[in-house]
Amino acid sequence: MQDYDAEKAAAEIAGKLDRGRYPEFAGQFDALIRSAVAFDLAFMRETGAAYYDDDEAFEYILEGVARERGWDEDKMLRLGALIDDYMEAQESYMEAAGLLEWE
Repeated sequence: MQDYDAEKAAAEIAGKLDRGRYPEFAGQFDALIRSAVAFDLAFMRETGAAYYDDDEAFEYILEGVARERGWDEDKMLRLGALIDDYMEAQESYMEAAGLLEWE
């Protein structure tokens, strides 16, 4: 995606999320957000940025991050909550940066 700085986005998004809600991810929180951004961008490239299905993106990101870390379904439940919060923060970030177009 043009004009999208993944590192800057990950840092800003991580800064907006409540780390205290996810004590089990302490020490890896920023890395998880960077991974979520990377999988989100990969999803956009694969599906075409003109159409973005939130539910499909959520599953793609969740499964990608969990697979990358070798996590089981129990850990994926908590990761799902984090990815949900990430997606809201990502949308806000993209709106503020003028990177979203609503039809």
